Amino acid sequence: ANGDILKFAGDAILTLWQCEESEFPATIDRVVTAAINIQCKMDNYMTEVGVNLRVKIGIAVGCVIFYHIANDNERHFGEAGQTIEEVNIAQSSASSGTVVISPKAWDLLEQKLFSYNILENGYVEINRRSSLSKTLQTFMETRDPTKTEIFNNTPEPECLRLTQLSKVSEKDETIYRMYTNQNVISKLDACAELRWLSEIRTVTVMFLEVHLSDYNPENHIDILNTIQLAFTIIYDQMTRMLGTINKLYMFDKGCTFLIIFGMPGKKHEDEPTRALKAADNIMKDFHTKNLEASIGITTGRAFCGIIGHPQRHEYGVIGKSVNLAARLMSNYPKRIACDDTTRTLSNLDPQDFLKLSYIKMKGVPSNNVHYEYKIDRRKDRLFSTFIPPQQIEDDGGKIIGRVEEMKIFEQELTRLIEQPKEDPPVSGSDTVKSIVMKIESATGMGKTRLLQEMKNVAEKKKVRVIFAAAGAVEHATPHFAIKALLVQMFRLMECCSATDRADVIIKFVEEDMIKEIYLLNELLKIHVGYVKRAREKDKKKKLTNMICYLFEKAAKEQHTMIILDDAQWIDKDSWIMLHEIIKRCRALIVCSTRPFPAAHPPMEEAKRILNGPFTKEIHLSSLKPDDMVMLACQLIKVTRLPIQLINILRTRSHGVPLYAEQLVSTMLQFKVLQVHTEKQRHDMNRTGPLVTGPLVTDTIQEESLQDPLAGNDHHMVMRLCKTPSFKRKVIKQHSRQSTCPPV
Repeated sequence: ANGDILKFAGDAILTLWQCEESEFPATIDRVVTAAINIQCKMDNYMTEVGVNLRVKIGIAVGCVIFYHIANDNERHFGEAGQTIEEVNIAQSSASSGTVVISPKAWDLLEQKLFSYNILENGYVEINRRSSLSKTLQTFMETRDPTKTEIFNNTPEPECLRLTQLSKVSEKDETIYRMYTNQNVISKLDACAELRWLSEIRTVTVMFLEVHLSDYNPENHIDILNTIQLAFTIIYDQMTRMLGTINKLYMFDKGCTFLIIFGMPGKKHEDEPTRALKAADNIMKDFHTKNLEASIGITTGRAFCGIIGHPQRHEYGVIGKSVNLAARLMSNYPKRIACDDTTRTLSNLDPQDFLKLSYIKMKGVPSNNVHYEYKIDRRKDRLFSTFIPPQQIEDDGGKIIGRVEEMKIFEQELTRLIEQPKEDPPVSGSDTVKSIVMKIESATGMGKTRLLQEMKNVAEKKKVRVIFAAAGAVEHATPHFAIKALLVQMFRLMECCSATDRADVIIKFVEEDMIKEIYLLNELLKIHVGYVKRAREKDKKKKLTNMICYLFEKAAKEQHTMIILDDAQWIDKDSWIMLHEIIKRCRALIVCSTRPFPAAHPPMEEAKRILNGPFTKEIHLSSLKPDDMVMLACQLIKVTRLPIQLINILRTRSHGVPLYAEQLVSTMLQFKVLQVHTEKQRHDMNRTGPLVTGPLVTDTIQEESLQDPLAGNDHHMVMRLCKTPSFKRKVIKQHSRQSTCPPV
C-alpha cells in the first residue's frame, strides 16, 4: 500500500502515507483497504507461545508536524498536529477487530464501497469492503507473514525504500548516530549482527507523560518549546541516574517519554532506587518550571532488542512490565505510581509509599497492589530517602565452591576470638587493632552470598555481626556508610521518634560521655541539647572520637564483625572514619568490592584500607564446572538435571554463578524446564526415553551440598522440553564487562 512505519510505540504502530492533498481520496481508499486486510489476516492471531493477538486500527488524514528534540549528545524526533490528535481519538474509539476513521477521512472516502457504522463522536467504524481488488486479495491469501524471518530475510533491491538505497555522507552519519540508541551504536561499530542485541533482561521501566496545559494541536511553537524544556530536565536526570531515553512520541498517551534503567552498559543492582529518585527529582524540577507530569514505574523481565521488519526496525523494549508502567501512568495522573516489585527492591523509606486505590486496568490482575511514591519532606526521618539493607537475605542453602575462601575467613575469625582484645594483630604504616579482609570480584561471582555464609559462621560463634551495604545513589552523602552501621548496631530503625533514638544512645554510653551525644544530632537525627557550640574543626574531631568510642565499647562488650557490601560506593567521610575505627577498635572488618576500572581508581581514603599492608585480600575466581551443576540444582531445589542442561552449565557458563541463575530462571519462565518427582520420571521413561544426568550427590562429594529436599520421599528431577522458541533466546550477563554466549 506504499505506506511506511513511522514509529513503534510499545504494542502500537504509527504508519504514514505521504501524498499531496489532491491524492487524499485515492490514498485513503488504499489505506482503508490495507487496514481491513490486516484485520482479516492478523486479528485473533495465535502466536507460537500461545498468546492470542487482537488488533484495532485508527485512521486520520491531514497535515503532520515533525519536530526534533535535541541537545549536543542526543536527538529524538516526534510528531504533532491535529491529524495526530484525530488518529489518537480514532484508535481509542476502535474496539478489537475493528477499523475506525476520522470524520474528515470519511468525507474523502468512496463511502458506497464500504459497510460502516457511525459512532456517537462522529467517527466511523468500517466493517468491510464490498469487493476487494482481485490482485490484492490473491496476494493476501498467498502471503503468510509468519514465514518472514526478521534477521535472515534479504529484501529484493526493488522493494527497498529510497532511504535504504541512498549513500550516507560522514556528516549525515554523525547526525544519524545521535538519533540511535548507544547500545545499538556500539554493536554496529563492532560489526556485530543485530540479532545479538536481542535478549530477555530485568529492567526498570519509566513511562512519563508531560501534561500540555491548554493543549492546542495547531499551536506548534509552544508545544515544541514545552517538550524541549521537559527533555532537558529529563535528560539531565537520566545522565545522573544512568537511565536511557528509549522513545519520545506524541501518540496514544500524549507527549510521552519511555525511559529504561538497566540497559546494556548501564546495568546496576539499584535500578528501582535510581528510577524513583530520578522521578522525584524530575517532578521537583518540573514544578519550578510550571510543568506537570504523570509517571508510571515498574520492574521486571522484558524483551530488549530489535523489533520490526527487515526493511524497518527499531531497538525497543516490550513486555508485561512495560505495559503496566504505561497503564500506571495513564490511570494515576500527576503522581509517581509504581508496582510492588519496584517499591520492595528500592530500599527507600516505606513512609514515602502510599497505597493507591484500586483501578481496573486491562491485563492487570485485580490482586496487584500499586503505590504512589511521594516524599514527605516535613518528617523527621532517619534516612533522607534511601534505606540501606539491614541484613543479608539468607537463602538457606549451603555455599558451593568457596571452600578455600571460607578457610581463610575462619582463620581470621579465630584470631579475633582468641587473641587478647588490646593486642594489635598486624603492624604496617599504621598500627591497627582491627583485622581487615577485602573480597574482590566482578559482578555475579557471588560476593554477597559469600558474605552471607561468613555472617552465619560468625553468629554461630557468638560474634556480633553488623552489616551495611553502600549504595550508588548515596555515594556522595557524607558518613552514609558509618550511619548505616550505627543504625543497625543500635537497631535505631525500630525507634519511633528522635527521642527514642536518643534514649538508646544515652543508655549505651558511659556517664562521662553523655555530654558528647549532641555530636550525633545531625547524623542520627536525634535532639540532644549541649552547653556551648563547638568550632567546626573541633566538632569534626569530636565526632570522630565519639563514633570510635561507640564502636570500641561495643567491641569490648562482645566480639564484633563489621560487613560492608558494595564498598566501592562508600563515601569519602566514611572511609576516613573507618580508618580511625580500624586503628582504635578490635574488630573483624570485611569489605566486598568490585575491581575499580583504571579510569576511575579508588579515592586515596579507600586505598589506605583496601590496599593497606594490614588487609587480607580474597579474589573470587570462577566456580568449577561441577560446582555450577550443583548450584543450579540448589537454585531450583532438585536432585537431577537434564544431561543437555548439565553440558551447557559445564561448558558455557564460564563458572559465573549469575549466569547459572539467569539461565535456569529464564528456562523455567519459558517452560523449557519442567520439574518432576522421581516417580513421575520413571513413569515417563516407560512411554519414552527421558535423558537426565545422575543424582547430583553421585557426581560431586556429598559435603559440597546436602540433599536440597532432605526428608522428602520424592526427589525432584528436571525435564528439558523441546521448545523451538527457546533456541532464539539469548542469556546475557548484566554487567559491562562480558556476556554469556547464546544458548
